[in-house]
Amino acid sequence: MNTLFKYPVQLLMIGMLLIGISGCEKRNVGNVEEGTKYAAILCVGSWPNTAYYISSIPSLTSGTISLKGNGAEMTGKVYAQDVIQRNGFYYHMNSTSGRLGKYHVENGTLIIDKEIPFAYLNWSSYAWADNNTLVIFGEGKGEARYTILKVDNMTIKSGKLNLTAIPNGFQQYSFGFAQYRDSKLFLGYGFGSTDWTQYPNMPVYPKSYVAVIDYQTMAVEKNLEESRTTGLGSLNVYAPSSFVDENNDLYFISDPVSGYDYKSPSVMFRIKSGSTEIDPGYFFNYSAAANNEKAPAMWYIGNGKAIVRSRMAGESIDIDHYYRIIDVKSGAMIKKLDLPADKGERMVNAVIVEDGKAFISVNAADRDYIWQYDPNTELLTKGVEFVGGIDYILRIEKLK
Repeated sequence: MNTLFKYPVQLLMIGMLLIGISGCEKRNVGNVEEGTKYAAILCVGSWPNTAYYISSIPSLTSGTISLKGNGAEMTGKVYAQDVIQRNGFYYHMNSTSGRLGKYHVENGTLIIDKEIPFAYLNWSSYAWADNNTLVIFGEGKGEARYTILKVDNMTIKSGKLNLTAIPNGFQQYSFGFAQYRDSKLFLGYGFGSTDWTQYPNMPVYPKSYVAVIDYQTMAVEKNLEESRTTGLGSLNVYAPSSFVDENNDLYFISDPVSGYDYKSPSVMFRIKSGSTEIDPGYFFNYSAAANNEKAPAMWYIGNGKAIVRSRMAGESIDIDHYYRIIDVKSGAMIKKLDLPADKGERMVNAVIVEDGKAFISVNAADRDYIWQYDPNTELLTKGVEFVGGIDYILRIEKLK
């Protein structure tokens, strides 16, 4: 496979956003194409000569997928990975053009349902408060900001968050996981530098925080401090790093590499149901159990188990990834899945969970498949194959 990502994540995002999107409203209403249940976002080429497509997935378990007659091109409308999908609609914010848009695929074309002017923040993380309400978090002019988006009519309400002040030597907030639970929003964050002359040895602030936010008022009730790791979750516009389980317990895992911290471990934390404090009796050092690997993404598959996209130790983002199964309740490693090494970059939404099974896309060195993992039998089965010159599987998603 070709190398897609060769630069720091922040610089790459700025560069790719220069693609831009068109700025006029074309439709007010849209529907998912008939019969489409799953979709993939795919890349052809190597940066900067890349093209991006949304492709339907007729079956997760069999057949092949190619872009021939089956791909709505995104290039020039929506940048590939930093999109939010729900019920077949895609939401994307373009900081260069100052537009926030809602899109869907129809008859092989990416349709603009509505775009609105928007330059208040550069989105990083989000949480759904309900099916119609998307809460977006991001940085804006050195401030921690939020926007509440009503997706049916694309109306917004924005404001600032009273987070811990940026310390000396740092210039911006760095956001991690975001999760809604019981009228509270939980937001992981830390601090970052904008002095790229220091790359790759960027300064690292030795603490991270979780903001507990009242959804009704968006007031920050408290800022929980954590000094045992940094980077409380990755940007979830790319892939999740938190979940709420059947017991209403909130789990989140740290990704220090997201803040250029290559020394701190990835750690799993818990905030129990009814609580707004990090559980003092729970601390799962994932890196210690996984050969010092880091955890840029995580998906809950039920019955106390989760899949972690596990990043090899090292300072390059072009590095192999693997998948591991963990027991989240006891905080223990179960196994490393016997899958090919994933050659894609770290921010990949690679898992669909359905009917008690996990479907995992793998950007392998030769042939790319979605693999089915059954946690009851622990069997891995090769499923649908991506063919025809596709270079990277960036996202797979259930649409409805």
